[in-house]
Amino acid sequence: MNITERFNNWYQGNNDYEKEPPRTGIRRIGYLAWNFTGKLVAVNLLFLLCCIPVVTIPAAVSSLNFYLGKMFRDGYGYSISDFWKEFRRGLWKHILPGIMIFGMGFYAYYLMSLAGNFAGSAFKDIIFGIGTGVLVIDIVLGSYYFVLSSMLELPVRHLLKNTLILMVLEWKRSFLLGVETILFLVMVLAFMPYSVIALILGFSIQQLAVYAVVGPCVINRIVKPYEKTCSC
Repeated sequence: MNITERFNNWYQGNNDYEKEPPRTGIRRIGYLAWNFTGKLVAVNLLFLLCCIPVVTIPAAVSSLNFYLGKMFRDGYGYSISDFWKEFRRGLWKHILPGIMIFGMGFYAYYLMSLAGNFAGSAFKDIIFGIGTGVLVIDIVLGSYYFVLSSMLELPVRHLLKNTLILMVLEWKRSFLLGVETILFLVMVLAFMPYSVIALILGFSIQQLAVYAVVGPCVINRIVKPYEKTCSC
């Protein structure tokens, strides 16, 4: 049995060591990326098309997380219609949170660019550090919000409140999200312009990694307690 066949059997669960596909973590991401490459590329291209009007980017991100969330949790029973359903539902709902989140990202970029005007001064490091901190907070905030918005049908103010609470309570996950996303951005910038092609085809895998971090804590801290309360 060659290496490729053994690798494929391992992911398919056709071996003596693992009869079920992995359900969590990076192994789950690898399993989905290996077995559902076509669907990931298709939804990625659809996501990019929905981002063209710019104002629809927040709804497109939430829709992408909705689709990838069903893929990550269930592995079946999802389709492009799920993306469109969520996109229409959140088209206007997520505009203001999107402006806030992307506005913070622009402000972080402005601060880091401004630091270049203070070359040779201590203010350069201070301003650049503040900009970096704002960027990390913005990345974590956006990651939590758009996953929460795809999982919970709540008003925006409650989504934002739960986002801030989870960011603090799940500080280890927040740290992991910041590191993972920054490394992703560094790799994209380091391999430009070739990384643009990878980004066009593979941004959905990056978002799948974000869901793998945020999704389980949403289920454990919000969904399950709510279902337990309703069943009493």
